[in-house]
Amino acid sequence: MKKIHAVWLSIIVLLTMLVVGCSQGTATDNLQSSAAKEQEGSKEKVTTIRFGHTTVPSMLAVAKEQGWLEEEFKKDGIKIEYEKFLAGPPLIEAFAGGRLDFGQVGDQPAIQARANNIHIKAVGVYSSGSKSIGLVIPTGSQIKSFKELKGKKIGVTVGSVGHRLLYAYLKENGMSPKDIQQINLAPADIKLAIEQKNIDAAVTYEPWISTIEHKQIGHQIADATGLLNNYSLYIVSESFAKEHPDIVKRVLKVLDKAEKWSRENPEKTIEYLSKVYGTDREILVKSTPRINYDIRLTTEAVQSIKDTAAALKESKVIRKDVNVDDLVDASFLKSIGVQ
Repeated sequence: MKKIHAVWLSIIVLLTMLVVGCSQGTATDNLQSSAAKEQEGSKEKVTTIRFGHTTVPSMLAVAKEQGWLEEEFKKDGIKIEYEKFLAGPPLIEAFAGGRLDFGQVGDQPAIQARANNIHIKAVGVYSSGSKSIGLVIPTGSQIKSFKELKGKKIGVTVGSVGHRLLYAYLKENGMSPKDIQQINLAPADIKLAIEQKNIDAAVTYEPWISTIEHKQIGHQIADATGLLNNYSLYIVSESFAKEHPDIVKRVLKVLDKAEKWSRENPEKTIEYLSKVYGTDREILVKSTPRINYDIRLTTEAVQSIKDTAAALKESKVIRKDVNVDDLVDASFLKSIGVQ
């Protein structure tokens, strides 16, 4: 009898433990489920997408003037805002301050941003080409080559692709930064300095090269052929890309649509670029053929960005290595069939 009682007691204890264990498991599952829902619900609802752009033309202008971004996100109740910057470095500062979601910059500002722990992702190319950047001199100057600029004043926008090309010119000619007087100027100020002959030369990019030539205050004597291919990038805040990947894909789909549309409508494209960027039509007619607006992050594009990062480290413009494979993310384009 005592043995039977002991057996039943053991069974009761075991059943009790199983019930408690199941209850605890259910409670844990419920807590995890609640936590997951809470985390999902904690994502801030997007009401505005903030775009930053420089004075360098891109297909963002076409999308803006056609109203395609506004149309794409109208059903979601999302507004589109645009902010203009004189160059890449101040645009990057806006990213650092949390003022932008998307932007367009040269590969150098994007790399420097990563080197300074500003968390962005490069998700597409907005322009490329070795003929869209180069060396310009004032009208009347007798300088024929970069080597003749030893000891001279050279204007450049520090942190821009022009800065990268300046160092490429120095290396090609067996010179160092100590061999020149580097003058840091915004692109518009480079034009003014060339006009007033306050500098001996400048390394800059489109549309400023064509602007200088159009106004007959200077002319280009070299481009970047054989030295580098200027890949400028569409960038997005890393946190925004992580929390709202579908929005990133939809934005890129619109920008790809704009690039394809521009090929079929060159005259209208120039009209839009002129309106958005405030550049004379005649200047854009000259500068636009020098620029490739293909959005794809090709193998060649990624390698060029890696070359830029290596050159910036070698010239001590940045102090630490930047993992370009982590900076660049082509998965968004691939997911919409652009590769």
